[in-house]
Amino acid sequence: MTMLGDYCSEPLGEIKWEIADSTKKVLGYDCVMATTNYHGCDWTAWFSPDIPIPEGPWKLTALPGLILEASESSGQHSFVANGLETSDQEIVPIYPYKQYDKMSRIEMLRQLANYRNHGNSINTALTGIDFGCDHIKNEEEARIDFLETDYH
Repeated sequence: MTMLGDYCSEPLGEIKWEIADSTKKVLGYDCVMATTNYHGCDWTAWFSPDIPIPEGPWKLTALPGLILEASESSGQHSFVANGLETSDQEIVPIYPYKQYDKMSRIEMLRQLANYRNHGNSINTALTGIDFGCDHIKNEEEARIDFLETDYH
């Protein structure tokens, strides 16, 4: 299970990967291709069985090796490892998660989309200052969406 700042939780491990025969090198490691549809996006990932850690970027996990590269089919989102190093430092939370109300992942994405589309109006209501940002500049900007599109 992943905790998004401890205010939204969702189970992980629900990703159903199809492992392909294609291979390529990423950071000098032999990687194998895998594909899936996850939360409304078609993903292609390249993982290295030589690094037997079932992790990857964002929420992409559950392959028999570390995911070193991943992209979704529209080309809007991609991840590429640019280096690996070991560390014994503790990873600490960034956000003050205890200050947030819990909600479902779908509701959180809907709230984020509302803020993305109407953030200036929300900020104007809170501060009284109109920053003039409540418009989409062009069609290209209108097509950009979150990594997960199943909240629509």
